[in-house]
Amino acid sequence: MPQQADSSLLSDIDAALAARRILTPIPLLLRARYHAQHLAAHRPHNRRVIVGLVVLFDLFWFSQFGTAPELVVLSGIFRFAVLTPFALLFLWLDRHDRLGRCYDATLLALAVAPSLISAVLCVLTTSDTTLSDVRATPLILLTTGLIARLTPAAVMTNAAFSTAAFIGSIIAAHAIPRSELGSLILTDLSIAAAGIGFNFQMETRDRQVFLLHTGDQIRRAELAAQNLGLRHETQTDALTGVANRRCFDATLAVTWQRARSAGDWVGLIMIDVDHFKPFNDHYGHQGGDDCLRIVAEQARSQLRVGDLLARYGGEEFAVILPGAPLMMVASIAERIRACVEALALPHAGIGPTARVTVSLGVTSLMPADGHNARRLIEAADSNLYDAKRTGRNRVGAGNTTRTTLQAANEK
Repeated sequence: MPQQADSSLLSDIDAALAARRILTPIPLLLRARYHAQHLAAHRPHNRRVIVGLVVLFDLFWFSQFGTAPELVVLSGIFRFAVLTPFALLFLWLDRHDRLGRCYDATLLALAVAPSLISAVLCVLTTSDTTLSDVRATPLILLTTGLIARLTPAAVMTNAAFSTAAFIGSIIAAHAIPRSELGSLILTDLSIAAAGIGFNFQMETRDRQVFLLHTGDQIRRAELAAQNLGLRHETQTDALTGVANRRCFDATLAVTWQRARSAGDWVGLIMIDVDHFKPFNDHYGHQGGDDCLRIVAEQARSQLRVGDLLARYGGEEFAVILPGAPLMMVASIAERIRACVEALALPHAGIGPTARVTVSLGVTSLMPADGHNARRLIEAADSNLYDAKRTGRNRVGAGNTTRTTLQAANEK
């Protein structure tokens, strides 16, 4: 679910938690998620309940040899040829996740089935000794209502069908003394009400826990997004969109330490826009800002994955190149220089035919005793100064021979 959609749910979640209802409502957009989590949490429990219910229900068959011998055969068919196979099929399908949307309806049918079977047997019995079995029948509703985790709609349906079947069967049964009807009906109604009340209480608890957890997840995600945004803002130059000086300093320190551990190179390019003050004076601050954005975009387009372009200050940029020896650094710097020159941006501040260019100073050092990140910056800055002093629009590489640098520039 998209984060914006999640965020809009917070007010709905707070309203649901504050609602004074028998059941805490679930916002519409969260119902599918809640049902899926509710189902996943309670399916293993319900399987255990079904096993226990069927085993106990089948064991009562043995008592009928003494209480209702005339129903032993029919009762055995209902229990061992109908209910038990149905329960085993349900368990197999549920374990293999084959029930899908039919899960709730199938579970409800399995919960109601023992009560219906008992009702049929109660009506058909002719033994006066069957009263003990009839008294035990509400235990079925106790198991399905208080122990099984049915949905609220299913538990009410189960209570209604099971109670109606039980009351109807004891009224229709000739073997049940009329004097016992009131006690039996009240017992069954009490168990039905207790099952509904307990189920609603557990359901409300589950819903509140779900809503509180979901709200907490949304707020945590929002806070993480805000922190990420703040971190991005504190490390990004607002004008050009590249890294700022703070990010440059932190990244260079980390890159230097990693290179020291790995015995690798750290390359650095210092970039300065040539004659930027006359450009800014002629075109105004807005024109100067546009120029810096264009230069930053062109420089970034020539870098490798993992290189960092930062605005070092004013019209000056810096590039950190992890694992890059001097020839590679010089080659990348030359591509940046040529890319900016190829734009042919007019620079009327210094002449009618002048174009915007950049000068670059490059260096690469392998961290060792006597070398530090400050020396890397000083070397690149010195080479930048040499590039500007010797005519601008060029790459300064210190002691690199002209032939070697030209070869690097041609790559």
